[in-house]
This record gives sequence, structure tokens and C-alpha cells, in this order.
Amino acid sequence: MGTAPPPFGGSGAETPGRQSMAFYIAALAHALVPAVLIIVLWTATLPAPDKPRRSGLARGVCAGALVGALAILLAIARTAETAGNTGLQVAGFVTNAATLMLLALNVRSLRLVEETGTPILARFTPILAAVEIAQGLFAAWNATVNHGLSATDVVNTDLIVNCTAILFGAALLAILALQLAKVARMAGRGPAATALAVVLVLALAVGSGQTMLGLLRLDQIGVTAERITYVARLSVIEPWQVYIDLGLTLLLILVAFRRRFRIGVTEDRIERRLRIARALTQSRWRRGLAGATALLLAILAFQDLYASRPPTLSEAIGMQADGKDEIRIPIERVKDGNLHRFAYISSAGHRVRFFLINRYDEAHIDIGVVFDACMVCGDGGYIQHGDEVICVPCNVRMFRPSIGKSGGCNPIPLPHTVEDGTIVIAASSLEKGARHFTEVVDVEVTDPVTGQKLTSGKAPFQHEAGGRTYFFGDKDSYDKFRADPDAYLRGGKQREHG
Repeated sequence: MGTAPPPFGGSGAETPGRQSMAFYIAALAHALVPAVLIIVLWTATLPAPDKPRRSGLARGVCAGALVGALAILLAIARTAETAGNTGLQVAGFVTNAATLMLLALNVRSLRLVEETGTPILARFTPILAAVEIAQGLFAAWNATVNHGLSATDVVNTDLIVNCTAILFGAALLAILALQLAKVARMAGRGPAATALAVVLVLALAVGSGQTMLGLLRLDQIGVTAERITYVARLSVIEPWQVYIDLGLTLLLILVAFRRRFRIGVTEDRIERRLRIARALTQSRWRRGLAGATALLLAILAFQDLYASRPPTLSEAIGMQADGKDEIRIPIERVKDGNLHRFAYISSAGHRVRFFLINRYDEAHIDIGVVFDACMVCGDGGYIQHGDEVICVPCNVRMFRPSIGKSGGCNPIPLPHTVEDGTIVIAASSLEKGARHFTEVVDVEVTDPVTGQKLTSGKAPFQHEAGGRTYFFGDKDSYDKFRADPDAYLRGGKQREHG
């Protein structure tokens, strides 16, 4: 009998792809950390006469938030995520290029003044803030648009936790901005300008790739091998952008520490207390920025290296057909409500996965028997979380009672019968389902004409007959079999596999 010893079929209690708090914080960080660094470091590099008023900078940030929100609403209303993202990417690219040019003039101490006497750099800063914030907010929304805050339309724990994560992430970025502004001034204009130049060059590189990708998707430019290669190479840099930016922040902290205020020696007690207070204040800013940066790096590393990994399937127990070309699985062994996964090696070497699950409870047994694949997403497989069975590729969730019904992302039903408390699956049904699976393993097979032992992956010829795949060592035996398959199959099953 084709059964296996306990544990039978493996429980499907895998961890599903539900998004954690870290996902939303990491999405905000990836989208907005470059914007925060560009805005803050830009203001830190400006000489005192060119610095904008705080009210002007605040207006720029608010305007950026408003533009970003309007762009999101417009993208939702017209389902134009690509167009909205590309438009803001173009605006960001132009603004960053202008910022880099003005930074070069600023470093060379060339002051640009309007006829009214107002420094142009002071006018430019709110525009820079508006564009960076708008682009960052839209990028954050675009990264999370396919991940709902909650699976239901009512207030529940998921909604509260995820909204809290967004608020916490926004607060953490605000703290990062305030502390970086102080530390950048401690480090000096030179180091701040150098860090800003690196951030801008990185943003321009990533932005150019995103812009070209958007234009390709919108059919505004033609698709060529060179453009695809350019986008692909720059897409490798994008995930590392936030880590490089935060690494520059840590370097600025180190520079600020080396240039920290020295208390020195003085006999004036009041002066000494003032110096101590100043040194302590600077130390608090440095430690605060280091803590915020380290926390962001920890959250990003957790999300990118661990939490974002796709869920893994439980082990599939290998099964072989019995003398009747059938696989038999006792219901008693799979009635516990867990997902029990099995695998069968087809005649062509395809690893055909299928699973059994009790759709109700042990008092009302109704076993769903299905392939571990769906017609929409392929053979990515399914995992179980409580009473839900989840399609791994698309994260669609379905309740256990629906398993065994065809349609949508439901697993493909597997024909079977029930005999004396046993699920009976014909090997021919599994052979027919092999086309749904891409994993192929090498198995030992026999040439039905010559009896030669072969490996399926190295056999030069193969032919399908009667729902099975047969392998041949040379063209002569292949031609003989094709001419009269029945002459070589009357003696019984010719294929063997391990």
C-alpha cells in the first residue's frame, strides 16, 4: 500500500505572508529617508544669509504632502499608478539635478541673489522640500498599495497595528530629520556637502532608472536591449539606497564627534557650566541620531532579510503507486484539519505535489483532495493559517470548506474515490496533472523496447502514450515504439522509477 509512516503528509501550519509592522515602517524608510537627507543636508550646507526661514521650509513640506496626497488620489481614481509615479520621478530627477548644480556653486561660495535682494537658494529650498516629500509619499503609497491595512472593512487588530506602524515610522523619520539637522551643523558645511553630493548622485541614478522604466511601461519610448539592461542594473542599486544613506548619517555622527565642543579649562564657574551644558547637548543630539539611525537599520534589516522572505511550504511526503497503479491514503491519518502535503514523481520526472485537508472538523469529515497548484498562479503552492488556506504567489486566502471546488485561485481538484475509509487516487490522474508543475527530477527509467536502464534527464528520446511518458536509448527503439506501442506494453508496466 502506498502509505507513509507518521508524521503523515506534513502539517501545513506555515507562517503566511501577512504584513507586519516592520513592513510599513520599512516602506516609509525606503521612500522617505533619501528625501529627509536631501532636505536636511541641503539646509545645513547653506551659508547663514541663504538659509530659508523655518516657516518657508514648513510650507514646502506641507505643499509636498498635499501634492503627494493629490497624486495618490488621482492615481486611485484613474488607476494611473505608473503615470503618477513616472511624473513625480521626472520632477524629482530634475530637482535633484538642479540641487546638485546649485550645491557646486554654493561650495564655491558663489551667491545667487534676485533683483530684490532675496537669495535664490532660500527661494529654492521650499521647492526642493515640496518635490522630495511629494515623491517620497507617492513612492511609499506605491510600495504598499497592494497590501491592505486590514483584510476586512471593520476596525480590527490588524488595522490598529498597521496604522500604529505608519505613525511610528513617520515619527521616527521626523526625529531623524530634527537630530540630523543639529548633527550636520556640528560636522560642518564641508562634510555635510560631501554627504549631500553622494545622496544626490545616488538618488539621480535610481531616479533615472525608475523614470526610464515608467516611460517604457507607458510606451513613451521604445523598448531596446540597452534600455532594459540600464534599468535592470540600476534596479540592483535601489534596495541598497536607504542603507547607504543611513551609513552616511553614521559617518556624519563620527565627524561631529571628532569636531565636538571641548570644555577646556576655565576658572569662571558660570562659563564652565555653560560649556558643560553645550557639550552635553551636543552629545545628546549625536546619541539620539545614532539611536534613531540604528533603530531604522534594524527594522530595515529585519524586514528585508527575514520578514519579506516568501513563506516556505511544509515537507511533501513522497508517495508511490501500488500494484494497482493507485495511491491509498487512510482518512484517519488526514482528518485533523491540517494541510497534509504529498508528492508523486511522474513518468516524465515531474514532481507532482498534492494535498489533503479535512474541510470541516473530525465530527464532520469531508476530505478535500487537490493539486498543490492553481490555474492562475501555477505551482507556487499553498500554506495553511488557522482555518484559511493561502495561495503563496498572490496571498489570496480561502476558507477550508472551499477547498476542492474549482475556479479562481482555488487549488485544482484532484479526481479520487473513497473506499472503506481510504482516499484512492489513480496514478493516471497524477500523471495528467504533471503539466501543472515545473519541478523535474531525474529518475531511473527503462527503455520499453530494449530494456536498457536510463536516466530520464539524459535519455535522448521520449514519447507519451496512454497518459505516460516513455524514454528511449536510441532513435531505433524510439521509432519501433511509435510504430506499435501496444506491442511493447502488453507485458505490463514498463517504467520504473526510484
